[in-house]
Amino acid sequence: LHPDRNRDIPEAADAFKRLTDAADELRQALTEQRSILTSFCAAMGTTPTPETTERPQEALFAESTRLLYAVLALSGEGHVPPTTITRAVASFIANPSFPKCQAQVLLTEWYENNRLLDLFASPQVRTAYDCSKKKLRAQFLCALNRATGAEAKRQHDCVRGNWQTVMMQFPEIGLLRDFHEKLRVRVWSRTKEEKEADKKQRGSLWDDDSGPRPSSWAKKWRGRLSAILPRGLDSAVSWTDPDVRQVCAALWKDVAEWATTPEGSCDRPLQLFTAEPPPPGSSDPPEEWAFVPAADLLLVVGEHIVGMTAEGVFAENPSGHSRMSAADALADKWEELERKKKKSNDEKKEGSDEDRKSKDRDRDRDRDRDRDRDKDGKPKNDPNFDWEQVWRNRVQQSKHRRRSPLPSRGDRRRSRSRDRRRSRSRRRKDRRSKSRSRRRNEATSVSS
Repeated sequence: LHPDRNRDIPEAADAFKRLTDAADELRQALTEQRSILTSFCAAMGTTPTPETTERPQEALFAESTRLLYAVLALSGEGHVPPTTITRAVASFIANPSFPKCQAQVLLTEWYENNRLLDLFASPQVRTAYDCSKKKLRAQFLCALNRATGAEAKRQHDCVRGNWQTVMMQFPEIGLLRDFHEKLRVRVWSRTKEEKEADKKQRGSLWDDDSGPRPSSWAKKWRGRLSAILPRGLDSAVSWTDPDVRQVCAALWKDVAEWATTPEGSCDRPLQLFTAEPPPPGSSDPPEEWAFVPAADLLLVVGEHIVGMTAEGVFAENPSGHSRMSAADALADKWEELERKKKKSNDEKKEGSDEDRKSKDRDRDRDRDRDRDRDKDGKPKNDPNFDWEQVWRNRVQQSKHRRRSPLPSRGDRRRSRSRDRRRSRSRRRKDRRSKSRSRRRNEATSVSS
């Protein structure tokens, strides 16, 4: 295509110019991708290898996803007690996936500076996203969307304005958020029958301080999640746990079936997670889903009870909670345990109420009895009460009552003489001390 070698082709010069411009653009894009990859690696405490810098596109997308998951693991998602953050940092440091990453440095670089966030809004990251597999793209979108939630939780429901540019670069997040909002409505929307049943059970709604209550569908799944997850104040369980994976798969199947109904109407968001068709000539059976957003499901369905950090996933359970297997949880055996626990608590409460009522009755009876009797324990206005006998008994008691003896006349005389002697002794000592000091002064004056 060089014009000097194709003098007989008039379009050779224009074609060669377009080819040169395309090569310059490709070279510049590779340079920018290497620069962004180096920045991501520096934030994670590593350096890119020569093999990754030669073709940086795949490594750039992998490192950006790893950076998002590191921030989420350290920040915590969902209901995270303060004590679990310390354990999360220790688990993050011991995690072989982040060997040289400094936790506090990464959080400061992410939340206090805008440099890393602005890199996610760059066209180079979008190009790396478009060239990746579908399951990796879905994983990246979920992590990016949850990063906004983690920042909002950390900054009191406020996020940086730079996120707007990131959302414009990845408009698919809008579909994902629509899916979350519809699922959240299903979790917290209650039918009229459920509200009436709760009103009869709880009495007055003004006395209820438990907050909003989930629907019957969400209550069932929230109970299953609490049954298989450990107590957050004690420990956490890894995402690779078989019980967690089994319950998440069952929950996703239920949610996916609802999303395809007219009530859910989430066909477009589900396309973010459907599997790609197998290549021509492949003998492998087609897969239904490329990626299952398990963390997103637990955060939406288990809102206010489920939390996750670098240590794993956990739930807000009472003290002494023991985990249940996935088979028992899906069979709703946790409901039987809840009924037994509620019955035991009700019996204890009834027993304490009966004891309190019995004490109140005894106190009222004693008060009424004391009110109807006088200070001698006799009923008031009793016609057979002998007032004269009571008066004589009191006189006899006062006669025989032991009184404190008064000092006799001789005792008073001895006391006065003792005081007199003490006073004379005191005056005598004073005179002696004065004469002694006078003689000392006279001797001093004679010698001088």
